[in-house]
Amino acid sequence: MKPLQLLQHCHAQLKMPSKKPFFKSTKKYFREYCDLSTIHGLKYVGGNRTTAERGWWLIVLLLSLAFCSYCIYLVYEKWENSPIIISFANEETSIYEIPFPAVTICPVIESYNYGHTAIHFESLESLEIEYKSYMNLICDASSKEFKFNNKTNNIPFDDNVFNQEEFYNFIRNIIDIYPTLYVDWRNEFFLEEQLFDTILTDDGICLSFNLLSPKRIYKDNVQNYFFDRINNGRYDRSSNWSLDRGYSHNSGINAYPRRVSFSGAANGLNVNLLVKENYNHSFCKPLLSLQGFKVILHTPSTLPRLSQEHFYLPLNTAVKGGVKPVVMNTSEKVKKFEAEKRNCYFENEGSLKYFKEYTLNNCESDCLIRYTLYLCGCVSLYMPRDNITTICTNKKKKCMKKAEKRMFNKKLKWSSKNADNNKKPPQCHCLPSCRDISYEVVTSSTNTGPVIMSIGSELQRFSQSDLEIYFKRNHFIPMKRQFQTELGDLTDFLGNFGGLLGLFTGFSILSFMEIIYFLTIRILYNIRLYNEWSGKKDEESNS
Repeated sequence: MKPLQLLQHCHAQLKMPSKKPFFKSTKKYFREYCDLSTIHGLKYVGGNRTTAERGWWLIVLLLSLAFCSYCIYLVYEKWENSPIIISFANEETSIYEIPFPAVTICPVIESYNYGHTAIHFESLESLEIEYKSYMNLICDASSKEFKFNNKTNNIPFDDNVFNQEEFYNFIRNIIDIYPTLYVDWRNEFFLEEQLFDTILTDDGICLSFNLLSPKRIYKDNVQNYFFDRINNGRYDRSSNWSLDRGYSHNSGINAYPRRVSFSGAANGLNVNLLVKENYNHSFCKPLLSLQGFKVILHTPSTLPRLSQEHFYLPLNTAVKGGVKPVVMNTSEKVKKFEAEKRNCYFENEGSLKYFKEYTLNNCESDCLIRYTLYLCGCVSLYMPRDNITTICTNKKKKCMKKAEKRMFNKKLKWSSKNADNNKKPPQCHCLPSCRDISYEVVTSSTNTGPVIMSIGSELQRFSQSDLEIYFKRNHFIPMKRQFQTELGDLTDFLGNFGGLLGLFTGFSILSFMEIIYFLTIRILYNIRLYNEWSGKKDEESNS
């Protein structure tokens, strides 16, 4: 009989009056299914036993199904609420694909320079007051240990002083007697000014290697007077790299920011810093016994914040730092989720007021600037600003510290609605970048001792510090933020689903096919063979 004829025959049989009551046929057919089913415990429910026994097994089966359903719900809820997972990539990536870390060096004893600077202005009492006010803006010059131009610190502050031109003259005098740097990059000697730029940070005046141009970091409405005036325009370097897109295809080994092809000290940065020993007294931080430098490694597109992270390079010490890059990539398929769900911002999603490129660090800095401006009506000396924003003087120093403390304690949420409105408290919700690079460094150190050098006709004694930064390996394994189904996690979810059903009931795909079989094919062929959908007539008496 052909399939079409079989269906027509079955349809006709179903229309005919049943030779047996429907309830008895259903009961018989259900018992037959229970006897043959592979689902655990079901044969006891449909078996020819007492009502109490069958009732007990029915309760057990229902409880198992209920607990199994609850566990499946928990698995599904976890899968639904965490659609984004982070895993390691399948292939290694060459360090040539990422920039060498930007290295920023800040003297812990930077303010000794300021004290010696004032010797040239011994007869100018008003200038001493002005310079001391500038020093207090950069560091805490109000300590009892502080001496300015061999005088006690009873020289008064001018809390309202800030003259931009005089400030830059003051900075230039500091830089002139800054620690001497001898720089070796990829086994080639360079002059300090060829590789390092002077920047102003939350820890004072520092030197930075491999940092992007301010035109690449800041928006066009942000003033860059400090960089332009102090670095005389040499800071304006073209760049072939961005955090989201990486290096352009036509950029070579000499692209900026700088990068290396191989690991090891010969392909890294080696800096020798020399400090005259008669300058080795604490000035800005008199309570610190440690003398030397703070060092931070960061991405070239991010301004360093040494108050958050750094390691020490003491005087008369050589420190080697082996770098391991930590790179996070994100699949394009993740873009369909909201930023809060994927916990990151793609390029151009997180708009900032002062910075062009979104990074977590830049977002936090941007928020701190806006909150300081809201609370104090001005910004700190090291902060970027627009044309109408003023720099806080010493009178506002306590307010600036309070703003920083409050902002980080409140964990403010970011909102583009009031990003440019200084009349309302800024709302900051800073998430990581969807593509991010950080640098883990493992340091080792050894003592070196001072050196004696001939300067003109005199022998002078210098404290020296050696810093060596290099990649530890030629390749690294990046991490990737991606949708769960990209890694076959839908299969894992189904595996958990089926595993729970199998654990509590013995249910499997074959069990499901049994149900389909008993509801369709078996009924059709029972009608064809026995003219009764429930099966043989004599089975009723045996049931």
